[in-house]
Amino acid sequence: MWYHACAVFGLFIVYFNNDITNAMAFTPPSSSSSFSFVTPSSLLSLHATSAATTTTTRLVWLTGHEDLRLHDHGGFLGALSLDDCLVVPVFVLDPNIHLRSKSQSALIRLQKCLSSLESELETASSSSSSPSSSSSCTLSPLIVRSGSASDILPSLAKEINAISCHVVADDVVSHMRNSQRLTCQLLEEMGSVQVERWTNALRPSAPWMTTTTMPSSKNNAASRTTIMPSFFPEYCKIVAEIPIPSPKKNYHHDIMMTSDDFDNAAENNNSRNTLMQIHSEGVPSITKLFDMVTSVTPSAVTTFSTTLRSSNTAEPYEGKVTNQWATEKKARQALEEYCHIGKDSFADKHFGISSSKEDNRTKSLYAAAAYRMIQDASPSEVLALREAPTRAFSLALNMGSLSARDVIDAARNRCSSYSGSNDDNNNRAGLYPSDDPLWGRSSEGSLSDVIEWREYHRLLADRSSKLQEESEQGATSGSEKIQSGDPREAGTVQYWRWKDQHLVRYLTWPAGKNYDEKKDGAHPAILLVHGFAASAEQWGRLVYSLREQNIGNDTMPPIFALDLLGFGHSEKPGLSYTQYLWESQIVDFAVEVMEATPLVMVGNSIGGGLSAGAAASLGKKICKGLVLCNTAGILEDPETYTGYTFEKKEDGSSKFGGANSFNSHTEAAFEGNPNEAPYSPVPVVGRNALDLFGKGIIQLIYPQIDKRLSLIYGNKLENADAAAVYAIQQSAMHPGSANVIGSGQKLAPNRPLNEILVDAADDKDESGFNVLVIMGLNDRVSSPQVAQSRAELFARLNPGQVIVDAIADAGHCPHDEQPKLVASSLLKWLDKI
Repeated sequence: MWYHACAVFGLFIVYFNNDITNAMAFTPPSSSSSFSFVTPSSLLSLHATSAATTTTTRLVWLTGHEDLRLHDHGGFLGALSLDDCLVVPVFVLDPNIHLRSKSQSALIRLQKCLSSLESELETASSSSSSPSSSSSCTLSPLIVRSGSASDILPSLAKEINAISCHVVADDVVSHMRNSQRLTCQLLEEMGSVQVERWTNALRPSAPWMTTTTMPSSKNNAASRTTIMPSFFPEYCKIVAEIPIPSPKKNYHHDIMMTSDDFDNAAENNNSRNTLMQIHSEGVPSITKLFDMVTSVTPSAVTTFSTTLRSSNTAEPYEGKVTNQWATEKKARQALEEYCHIGKDSFADKHFGISSSKEDNRTKSLYAAAAYRMIQDASPSEVLALREAPTRAFSLALNMGSLSARDVIDAARNRCSSYSGSNDDNNNRAGLYPSDDPLWGRSSEGSLSDVIEWREYHRLLADRSSKLQEESEQGATSGSEKIQSGDPREAGTVQYWRWKDQHLVRYLTWPAGKNYDEKKDGAHPAILLVHGFAASAEQWGRLVYSLREQNIGNDTMPPIFALDLLGFGHSEKPGLSYTQYLWESQIVDFAVEVMEATPLVMVGNSIGGGLSAGAAASLGKKICKGLVLCNTAGILEDPETYTGYTFEKKEDGSSKFGGANSFNSHTEAAFEGNPNEAPYSPVPVVGRNALDLFGKGIIQLIYPQIDKRLSLIYGNKLENADAAAVYAIQQSAMHPGSANVIGSGQKLAPNRPLNEILVDAADDKDESGFNVLVIMGLNDRVSSPQVAQSRAELFARLNPGQVIVDAIADAGHCPHDEQPKLVASSLLKWLDKI
């Protein structure tokens, strides 16, 4: 499967066209609010000319995204920068944002972070440390209320006569982004509350972070914001010259009242009375959170999450990360430990076999595949070059327990392993986002890459969101180029944060106006999963054809297409990628985003194999069928297939010492495939060779892109247009792409499609999944002979349940070469299932 994937990847990758570096700008709508956007470097000068002479009350709204900490927190620094004020931190537990369809792990993480912050704020608010000579602010304990922030915060601001509300910059995940904007708008409309926005951006002085005034086309003044380059090398050229501000100290080390000061302030201006009158519900217990989730989560999600063993998509080391590194104090301790002992020692200490065994209670195919890699090797030998810091700190960064500026400052100035003496821009280690060493990566470099890669993908997502909201230009990569061939229908760009850590882009197309999911015969929703090196954008032509052929009825169901982690605009974190990582992502998307609604999955190439694996986890109550377009995956002759087997010794025992009692490949996979040869690191040269291999693939294919893309789309060359090329170019040059390719060497043994599509469909239903196999017979990736052979095997796999539609003048991507034919076949099949 790996070599097949690399072959497909090789047909796609190409470098970016430098024309995109021309400056672009967009004009915000006239209705946009005039919130003050505060950068860390300017926080202490905020309102310097208008300090109140009596106590004023200021809110710090904690959203739960990148702001659950005290250290280097722009909201607290801004609110506490004036004299004679009462600062009230408030967290609004919004059921639709923080609870609905969330996993138990997500709830545990949130509860731990909130409880820790509540304790820290309680300590800080009653601190007896020496006060700053320039400030006399009172800090309230954490106020927690449940409900919608747009209802709670304006009411609370009125209740306590708040004059400002300090809130982090808009998230890119739509439900949080919408809540932030609506709430800030309502607060601003009160007239008495100034909304102050602060940012976690590494480089708040970057040109795309600032708004300037310039002449419009009508010679009137207009606000425009520079668009960030979407091509990573061009982005690096700009940010290399922009300094990163140093993290600010904990505010309560600098700005805090003594108990005597507090009593005097309370006597003089009644701040203590105001504080005592603010009602807080407190941080709910985990049991109460579980009950709250049940009350707002669709029953299909709850049922699925509690009944299917194979639905467990826990990530490797999930228990350790949640219990040991989620909160601010523990995350910062882990950061200092990493800097002190280096990534290899850190990995061997925290990601060894003992840590994996601690997480056996959250056993999953994803975790088992990772556990398999360290059975006979140390973590420092087999984990990806940046995997230790990625797994250790990604959760804390996104919850806000860690500041990104603090982490990159640790990489640049506090790691003990570097020998450099570069003092420029407070960067002793001389680290930059464009760093791309040919061989290996240092501890400090790996830590820096975690932050820089994450920052770039966050800015890329924000760029797409702004283009979609405020510009006539489309928000996808392909929309930036001239489109030709069969027409596409552009989807709406949205983002989801998988495992509360990694940004995933997905596109949506709404249901037809006459669609009624409750009506007999209504088609299930459709989830589209792309192949290797492709993205969600590749499905635009099929969606257009589906809607065009259904236009008379207008009963098309809602359609979703996601970018797999490591592809498209999704993040490419430095993890070890396996098929079970991607299957877990698909399952979680179906449950958390689509909320376990009945669906049909359509997958191309490896996306087909991954969809089949995910379907086996989802079961037939959710997955009503599969459409496999030139799918990857092991397919044995149905007439000779005998089920799970393994290599044996003469005495009948497993050659590799594993158990003999497994009844299926899935059971064996849950245990890390003990009857298969264990994972073996790359001999002699080790894991560094995997990144080098990935880089070599990208470099090798660069001069051949036109010919190779023409090879894949040889049946319809006009569909291999500039938009299709550029979408792949851009993704291929994203940071982390080389590691995704190199991870192919780590793939776990595959479960055959014979088992997944027939035997694993449902514990009590042996009929198997409804499957439509679309086979482009002129497949020049696997070869026409292989395509013909697989079409014949599929036809004999499970007659009556598996239907094969072979298309002679289509190749490896039939959905994009012959979208009209594929749409027609898919719609007829949907009517039958």
